[in-house]
Amino acid sequence: MRRFVTFTSDFGTRDSYVASVKLRILAGDPHCEVIDVTHEIPPFSPALALPPLIDIARVSPPGTTHLCIVDPGVGSPRKALAGEGGGFYFILPDNGLAALLSKWMDDLVFYDLHDPEIFGGEATPTFQGRDLFAPAVVALTSGKFAPKDLGPRMSPGALAPCTDEGNEKDSRLTVWNIDHFGNILLDYFTLLPPETVEITHDGRLIPYVRRYQDVPRGSLGCLVNSSGWLEIFCREGSASRSTGMGVGQRLGARIEGGSGRRL
Repeated sequence: MRRFVTFTSDFGTRDSYVASVKLRILAGDPHCEVIDVTHEIPPFSPALALPPLIDIARVSPPGTTHLCIVDPGVGSPRKALAGEGGGFYFILPDNGLAALLSKWMDDLVFYDLHDPEIFGGEATPTFQGRDLFAPAVVALTSGKFAPKDLGPRMSPGALAPCTDEGNEKDSRLTVWNIDHFGNILLDYFTLLPPETVEITHDGRLIPYVRRYQDVPRGSLGCLVNSSGWLEIFCREGSASRSTGMGVGQRLGARIEGGSGRRL
């Protein structure tokens, strides 16, 4: 049976970091397949890794291991974690992302990788993606270990809180990604499509529509994309370039009807 590993990080692709982690995994378990989700998470921003992790888990087969390394605390006393729930396994640092993920997925359980030597890892000071997290992935995909074999169970209250998540009292939406096409992805996940979404740019209301083709070429629009996220787009153009908006920027929005949740 083929075993899948998804890999999300803030490593970028100009250096050897991603290849080093993948080769460490494949050397330990050549029968698994490592799938890159993205390595362009803004550096040191664990909360911004949550949406792509949620999206990829939604289409992953049971038994997939999700490796997510956005780790501003590498080399510090922060814990490393193995988790399971929803039919998946998770390997990630305890820097707030696990606590956020627990709010979006039911029945997640995490274990403290307190002794990497158990599974052939090493808590090196700067590249724990390769030296600690990759061997932990192999421990799971090879079938030699279950998450509970890798360390003591963490109580939900012991997980580190996320320090860069949005402020619940702030009604503005946050840009969590600018995709390849320049679409602006906002931190509102739709459960039931809204009746009205009002977002303005340069004093003008951005139309809320169902399809890209519902606005003229070169014009801005807003819709719920196929993954459920609220998105600002420019038909056959770049909404980011047109508006000057970037990741982390916040903008006012009024949403009426439907239902959804924010990060």
